[in-house]
Amino acid sequence: MAEWLAVDDDLPIYHAHKLQQIDSHPGEVIAALPESDSAQKEFGRLLLTHLTAHHGQRYATDGHNLSTRDGRLQWPLPATDLQSCSLWIQEDICLLQALNDEYILTAASVCSPSNWRLPDKIGKALGAIHDPVPGYRDILHSRTNRLLNKLSKDKVIFRYNWSVQAGNELCWRPDLYATQEPAELYWRVERQTLRRLPETGAIVFGIRIFLESFTRLESRQPGFTATLREIIEHLPEAQRRYKGLDVLLERPEFGAIILRNST
Repeated sequence: MAEWLAVDDDLPIYHAHKLQQIDSHPGEVIAALPESDSAQKEFGRLLLTHLTAHHGQRYATDGHNLSTRDGRLQWPLPATDLQSCSLWIQEDICLLQALNDEYILTAASVCSPSNWRLPDKIGKALGAIHDPVPGYRDILHSRTNRLLNKLSKDKVIFRYNWSVQAGNELCWRPDLYATQEPAELYWRVERQTLRRLPETGAIVFGIRIFLESFTRLESRQPGFTATLREIIEHLPEAQRRYKGLDVLLERPEFGAIILRNST
């Protein structure tokens, strides 16, 4: 539980990024249904307790404000909405609630989406949200629902998801931020977490983005690009298209790649 959030020295970078996104594109990064009000308030209370209990070396509160120990950031208390308390952390946050026997995305603060639009997802069930994901409905939908239904309030689930992007925008939305060519390739990793709020039963889905350039990865781990190339070669065609890897494969960083379909 102490490792639920990835708290580190990069908080000011993500905080400035979130403020910029909320100011520039509020309708694209913040959304909430009325049904989420209680869950938003509970998340704010739980998050405050978690930060002071497990990350007291970085956060402090005087009862009126939450602040970082270095004094660089400060937020008024209480925070009763997701937009406000999501500024305290690097993670983007989605709240999922069981309505009409399905988990629905009822509130979200997503300032670093991986090439998807929040307005297209808010108010939808998990199945509809993940329709573009190859194999989700046939293979993963029922498994995901069983996992969420069994998730206890005392457990945190972690998973990681990867992709490759041109440029290092945290907000990976080519429709909002066109890539300036030539752009260096970056390895984009989502650290995803799931935990249940004990009172409302809502599921908190956290997404922390990590970006590292191919240049730095290759210098720290020689052979990284060749290993990734091998992984991509064996991906099914539908997954390559979904991840946008077909176009990236033409980049000189990868060299000559012979695509092989995998089943």
